[in-house]
Amino acid sequence: MVRVSPAFRSVALFSLLLLFCSGVALFLPHLEVRTEQPLPLLRLHVVAPSDDAADQALKLKVRDAILALLDPQMAECSSMEASREKVMAALPDIQRVAEAQIRAEGYTYTVQPEIGRFFFPKKVYGTLTAPAGEYDALRVVIGSGQGANWWCVLYPPLCLSDRTGVAVTSGLPEAPLPPVAPAVDGASAPHGEGRWEVRSKVWELMTAAP
Repeated sequence: MVRVSPAFRSVALFSLLLLFCSGVALFLPHLEVRTEQPLPLLRLHVVAPSDDAADQALKLKVRDAILALLDPQMAECSSMEASREKVMAALPDIQRVAEAQIRAEGYTYTVQPEIGRFFFPKKVYGTLTAPAGEYDALRVVIGSGQGANWWCVLYPPLCLSDRTGVAVTSGLPEAPLPPVAPAVDGASAPHGEGRWEVRSKVWELMTAAP
């Protein structure tokens, strides 16, 4: 039987550990990209003129007016494409109700609604976690749009007019979204899901008792 000296064993263990860490470092970025793809959502993004308290309050009033217009329409949609088409067709009405709300509050700000793809940070909506990434969205900019923004999900309809700004589930599409584990920012995957166990016969031999 071949005897392995302690010095050789130490060098071999260090080399294997270095190789293992290098492999993990190369593998993890690809794993993260694969598991953190943006979901098929249509989001609402309302941007205030400034961070002034009055402008922030106005932003929420405009949000409520837009949701009052769109919520019934989104409830009729059964696909992401259908919801996008409805919002696109409703852009003149969205601008009209937003401007009317702004005037009713005594302001003369302009308002610009548009449909496009925009970057959103990671966000949790009840049991749905939307990873950071680019999403289709209705973006409504009030005035110069220099203030803090507010967002939620128009389709599937996850933003009832909750005055706290926290999205509440109001329905799901007929075609379900890809399964997403309940999570909060920075939370790890549930135990037993998506875990890898790496074994090496060489490692076992090297760590075995002499």
